[in-house]
Amino acid sequence: MSLNRILVLPFLVALASLIAVLPADAAEADDAQLSLRRQVSVADTTILLGDLFNGLDANRKLAATVVAYAPQPGRRAVFDAEWLGRLAYRLKLQWRPTSRLDRVIVERTSTVISSEHIIDALALELEHRGVEGKFDIELSNRNLLLHIDSEKPATIEIMNVTLDTRTERFHAVISVPAGDPQAQRFNVTGRIFSTIEVPVPARALRPSETIRSDDIEWRQVRAADIRNNMVTDAELIIGHEARRPLRAGVPVRLSDLRDPVTVAKGATVTMIYRTAAMILTATGRAKQSGSEGDVIRVINSQTEKTIDARILGPDRVEVISGEQVALAYGDGK
Repeated sequence: MSLNRILVLPFLVALASLIAVLPADAAEADDAQLSLRRQVSVADTTILLGDLFNGLDANRKLAATVVAYAPQPGRRAVFDAEWLGRLAYRLKLQWRPTSRLDRVIVERTSTVISSEHIIDALALELEHRGVEGKFDIELSNRNLLLHIDSEKPATIEIMNVTLDTRTERFHAVISVPAGDPQAQRFNVTGRIFSTIEVPVPARALRPSETIRSDDIEWRQVRAADIRNNMVTDAELIIGHEARRPLRAGVPVRLSDLRDPVTVAKGATVTMIYRTAAMILTATGRAKQSGSEGDVIRVINSQTEKTIDARILGPDRVEVISGEQVALAYGDGK
């Protein structure tokens, strides 16, 4: 049996009961050329002859003849050449199939209730039932879409919900549309995840760009996805520089950040050497960039010797190796 015939089989039964009540002397269509409409959308529960054929404008009574039940909202039915031929013969239409490829696809319009709508309704119900803190809901069927009559509103009523606090899995019965005596009921399952609000870049940030407070926004992240190096405090981001490109909306790791550069490579710096008895200073040139607290290589401008120094502030460094003092200061000048 062909796929088309399988799809229209329920409608053959429906047609038999509908055709039985048609007058035996159903008026013939005018001589105007009839043609198939090929693809049709209907909102009602039944399909009319005029939904299937063009050319019936002059005979509105015949065009309004009910010939089959419409598919369920959001679904479609295929009426093949054999089915259409029998219909035309029974109603004395001036039309016959020209090939086996003749067919009409009828789609029932619908009001769509998305998984996002269902999640929002479930979140309100769970909060009402005492589930504390921020949480994220994930449906077992992530692509769930419910189709109801297109004349009905996209409203949801939670009839019942049970939550296993150990596994954080839930089962709910929802009714759509809410409060409708003929509402449809559906079983929905899924899981809830505790979330934490973390700061994320509000825009893409380039390396070496200093991050300001207006560069930050907040986003809910599942607690299970929080890692030890993920930044959860905005104070650890604001005023720091991006070490690498940062994407908007993506949580930041500590390794993605660095303190602002206070000594640039090639900058002239003041070198300081301290002992209990004295403080010596000299002028040098930074061979590396760095932030406050970083250890960089510096060339003594007098001796051309290279030493290690820790950055104290803008263009100020402190010699950290006593062994290198002689190299740095030579004769003690």
